[in-house]
Parts: sequence; C-alpha cells; structure tokens
Amino acid sequence: MKFKSSHIKGKGRGRPMGFPTINLEIPENFELKEGVYAAKIIIDNNVFKGGLHFGPSPTFDEQQKSLEVYLIGLSESELVKYGLVNLDEKIIEVEILKYLRSIVKFRSVKNLITQIEEDVRLIKLI
Repeated sequence: MKFKSSHIKGKGRGRPMGFPTINLEIPENFELKEGVYAAKIIIDNNVFKGGLHFGPSPTFDEQQKSLEVYLIGLSESELVKYGLVNLDEKIIEVEILKYLRSIVKFRSVKNLITQIEEDVRLIKLI
C-alpha cells in the first residue's frame, strides 16, 4: 500500500522517548489495519526507512487514532541537511513494507520504549 499525506501537529511525546515522529493527516477513506509497520518514507525525493504507527495510543489512554512515522537513524543534523525541520508544506509519501504487530497497551512508558527499540531493530533488517 502507498499513500501521500501532509504533516500535522502531534502531542510531542515521541521526542522525549527518543523516537521523534512525524504526525500525518489521516487520508480520506484510509483503509489500513491498526498496528505498527515497517515503511519506506519519501520526502523531497529522499528515501528513508521508517516505522509507522496507525491507531490509538492506549498506553497514554487515548482512543483517537493517529498516524505517525519515525525516520530511523536520522540525527538532528541530518534532519537539517535533508530539510526536514519544517515539514508544513511538504508532501510525505509512505509505502507500507511489512506489518509488524498490533497496537498494545503497555504497563509503562519504559515498556513501550523497549518495544519500540525492538520494532526499530526489526525494521533495520528489512
């Protein structure tokens, strides 16, 4: 599955956990099973490996669905280099590569971070 979207303001929880995400507008008639995926992200003809989350955030007691991507392995200086500091006017293309797991409510944020680290490890192998 491939789709295009645009950046929207998120809750800002990813960065303090060590996984800053790009929050995306959920496209109309979006038909993707809730879960975590390996994805290819294209911004301004630059291709990145990423992790995608689609669905609620039960660990934070949120039932509203969100769509967000984490670009794997990019430092702050690389974000500047690729022009990814301000994404407001950019079209973000996403290609789903592989379903990894369902959405889970973790007992703590620390447990969630441990799982995200494992998700990233798996995505790097794809």
